[in-house]
Amino acid sequence: MAKISLTLVSFGLCCLCTLFTVIGFSSPNWLESYSESQSTFVRLGLWEACFRNYRNDRDQLAKTYDGCWWIFSYEYRPIWQWLSPRWFLAVQIIMTLVLILTLVTTLMTLLFMIGCCPDRRAATTQLTNSLLMFGLGLLIAISVIIFGVQSDTDRQWLTRPDQNFLSWSFGLVVLAGFFAIFAGMCLLVDSLRLKAQARKQNKEPMGGYIMKRAPPNY
Repeated sequence: MAKISLTLVSFGLCCLCTLFTVIGFSSPNWLESYSESQSTFVRLGLWEACFRNYRNDRDQLAKTYDGCWWIFSYEYRPIWQWLSPRWFLAVQIIMTLVLILTLVTTLMTLLFMIGCCPDRRAATTQLTNSLLMFGLGLLIAISVIIFGVQSDTDRQWLTRPDQNFLSWSFGLVVLAGFFAIFAGMCLLVDSLRLKAQARKQNKEPMGGYIMKRAPPNY
């Protein structure tokens, strides 16, 4: 019962991590401006930015940007380098890696739960999943720290950062990081349990072998 419960808890935490990562990765609400500020900046995600009659001094065409567009779209081509500084590109790359690894780890945990993993490799599989989840937690922590600090201190980026706040998409990614750490803990405990169980079976003489009574000879 403890084995089933721990495996289910680990898988559930992995699923929550994956869900929150996917939503935070795809939604455009990492950074928003306060509505009462009437800022020309509206909101920003990893892949979409929204402005309200915004003009950038670096744009030689003096174009007005209004509405929401994909960051790599032709609409934002004149200001792309300003809109996507190196630290922002680093966050995009790290979060893309996080999304891929989260999906892979969740799939591996599911395959283990339904019994697709050989018993002799069960402890190693769970340890691998545990290390992957701890790694995901670290990568998410790096991403949110970089974004949170730079969005408030980079004066060459969005103007008036005091009028902006970290929004719910950012919060979901932070929660995904916590779920990754908790899932890694559960998977680590499960791997230690499986390792101890395998060691105990190896110490027992003819462990796991059941003697059968020979049929009588008449």
